[in-house]
Amino acid sequence: MKRRPGPGLKKTSGLPLVEHRTAQLWRSTDYGWRELFESADVMSEGATREEREGPTYYGSTSVLLPFVSRGGNIPDDQAARVHQLIAADPHARLRAVRIACLEAELRAGTRIGQVRAELFVRRDKRGIRIDVDVETLVVGEIAPGRARTRRE
Repeated sequence: MKRRPGPGLKKTSGLPLVEHRTAQLWRSTDYGWRELFESADVMSEGATREEREGPTYYGSTSVLLPFVSRGGNIPDDQAARVHQLIAADPHARLRAVRIACLEAELRAGTRIGQVRAELFVRRDKRGIRIDVDVETLVVGEIAPGRARTRRE
């Protein structure tokens, strides 16, 4: 009988009877997130392009949550913790995506459809920066005079 290539059978050692793990739990409040995001510095770019599926908006929104030393609400000495929390907290991330969606509607000049978003959280010398890349079909009528670019 021919032996198959690869590792052979090996006896495994047993699993430990008891394992211990320590978990770190954090708690935040919706009011705190709202206050923090209301003080955000928001900058967006993007445009609507004609695609096979219909007019599609592509854009990017940068949400900067400034440190106290820069006129914001994030204590400078807690930057690492806040960065870690924003990167993991779905409520904070959802707030950033909602801001990006509002910006997309403003730039597209009409209602948008279901959004595909990619989110990146970074530390910046001015605060915590959340970059949200957005792609969405435009579902409303585009206002006259709004620029559309053709797919190249």
